[in-house]
Amino acid sequence: MTVLTRINPRKIDKLLDSGFCDIKIKTEYELRRLSGPATVIVYKSGKLLVQGKETEVERVVFFLTGKTAAKKILPKTDGRKLVRIGSDESLKGDTFGGLVVASAKLGPKEREALAMCGVQDSKKIMNGKIHELADRIRNILGKKNYAIVELLPEEYNKFKSVTTMLNAMHSRATSSLLPAYEIVVDQYPGCRVKGAILETKAESKYLAVAAASILARSVALRQIDELSKKAGFKVPLGSTHVRGALMELKKRGLAPEKFVKTGFRNVQKFFC
Repeated sequence: MTVLTRINPRKIDKLLDSGFCDIKIKTEYELRRLSGPATVIVYKSGKLLVQGKETEVERVVFFLTGKTAAKKILPKTDGRKLVRIGSDESLKGDTFGGLVVASAKLGPKEREALAMCGVQDSKKIMNGKIHELADRIRNILGKKNYAIVELLPEEYNKFKSVTTMLNAMHSRATSSLLPAYEIVVDQYPGCRVKGAILETKAESKYLAVAAASILARSVALRQIDELSKKAGFKVPLGSTHVRGALMELKKRGLAPEKFVKTGFRNVQKFFC
């Protein structure tokens, strides 16, 4: 949620050209309520409330004010500025490669800068642009405000439980960035990270998780490139069209545990 004051009514009207529409007010204290990518409520007191997904709230606030230095609503027990750590992983479902977990720590200034850079869920960004955007994120955050935990396939294959491994990697990455007001982890089955808020599709709701998803994806793509060099052929992403690559591994006599997740069924069926 974000609270604004002294917003020109004409500026609010322009939201109607950006996917918003007026809806019925719900309380006697409201002058106007708009629905769209976010919810905008104009109060008789002169205050304006924007609520919804963090990325959409940031865009609306920037549209209305030209900045995102708006007052954040925090619990009354804690008046600190909101500092959030977001965490996400990459390569979890890919046959080739190991696993990468990234965490990003954002305060108000970082959120403003990342929102202006167009940071969003890495799945919505073409691979060709991931590295460029990851570089921007690293420059904005600085080395102390992000963490990467990476496992190569050979290291990954030593673990018996993927869930245990993921929990340990997220815990390591997020704890290295503390203190923070809250930790948000993109939820997966069996997710247990101490002190964290667990949310599905968190990368589309929180800029911190979106930034983490981009950082993780960038490292993952570089790992795949390195594995391709070692294998001597292009290593594929995903798990659907990998049979040809698995055949090539076998043909070249390369140790599968150094390139693929040996616990995956498609790998076990091929090499058994």
